[in-house]
Amino acid sequence: MARKKRKTPGINGSSSADIAFMLLIFFLITTSMDTDKGLKRRLPPMADKQQQRQDVEINDRNILRLLVNRQDKIVVFHRNGGGAGDQTIPVRLDELKDVVVNFITNPKDDPALPEKEVREVPYLGNLKLTTSSYAISLKNEVETSYQMYINVQNELLKAYNEVWNNFAQEKFHQKFDDLSPAKQKAVVEAYPMHISEMPLSNLK
Repeated sequence: MARKKRKTPGINGSSSADIAFMLLIFFLITTSMDTDKGLKRRLPPMADKQQQRQDVEINDRNILRLLVNRQDKIVVFHRNGGGAGDQTIPVRLDELKDVVVNFITNPKDDPALPEKEVREVPYLGNLKLTTSSYAISLKNEVETSYQMYINVQNELLKAYNEVWNNFAQEKFHQKFDDLSPAKQKAVVEAYPMHISEMPLSNLK
């Protein structure tokens, strides 16, 4: 006598969607997502041809002009009275931090670098330091890559961190991060951050 084949019972999938939805909610709630971290800076605006700005006169030796072109190449631009006297010096990204540190501190009182002045610094009294009116001027072409923009910004921040840390260790015998907030403020007053970002444009 032939046996009857048993039918395999079907799987009830009516609740599968509910289970998947609950699992999705569970993972969304319990999973910690990495948040993007970036520089606390805004991108410079596009240059407005109609915009008129009042220029502040600063001695040329007190300005470090950094130009980043569309090929992501960095140059330091020196003005020597205009015309043929102007110079552009190529700088590699891995050299930029040291160039900026040397400019900010001017350790040998180089006449081509920022002037020195005597200023009162909290906790330290009167010190001969780089003039507080110095500036680092950064200008990018419109076609400069965003990654290169970030890389240059990072090198500038590294330069300031090195200057502040070295000054803190020299004067307070502690790392900058280990200082009290009041002493950290004193260090920053000695070497304030002066980065001026020019509007994006085509470099000339």
